[in-house]
Amino acid sequence: MRSLLLAGFASAALTGCSAGSPVAPPAVERPSPPAVDRPSPPAVESPVPLSEQSLPGTTDRACVPVNGDVRNARSGDIIAGDFVEYRRQWRPGLEPGIGKLYWIPSHPTLNARMTITATSTTGRVETYDAGSLSTNDGGVQFYPSGIPLPSNGTWKLVAESGNDWGCFELTLP
Repeated sequence: MRSLLLAGFASAALTGCSAGSPVAPPAVERPSPPAVDRPSPPAVESPVPLSEQSLPGTTDRACVPVNGDVRNARSGDIIAGDFVEYRRQWRPGLEPGIGKLYWIPSHPTLNARMTITATSTTGRVETYDAGSLSTNDGGVQFYPSGIPLPSNGTWKLVAESGNDWGCFELTLP
């Protein structure tokens, strides 16, 4: 039975040809699928790393003020922050490890340490070790630190790691 159907199909196909020139099958108009209102996919916004953002400060090796609403700033080879949150949480007599700031070097080096030297306008000097280089979920390498500045006033924070250097002037109420 199957061979009869195939033979009939072949015969019908051959009789549709004339004088050796192929005949194109008639075009079949197919209705367009109905338009479906689909929301367009949301635009993917990739977060811009701090190192590529326009930040207060300078790429020169100069101290930059980080007061008021300055959250993150750049000085020399280092980006640091969050100064707004630091000022909000700061109080005299913070325990060691409290007073969080992060430091992003331009040239992170795996085994290089970050040292922050804090000097007050009264001449008091405190030195802090920011610890080991860490990497956040976005792949940015940074040094987390707890810097419990002991008193209010203006402090010059000089951060150094390898050849990277930055200086930030922070005033506490």
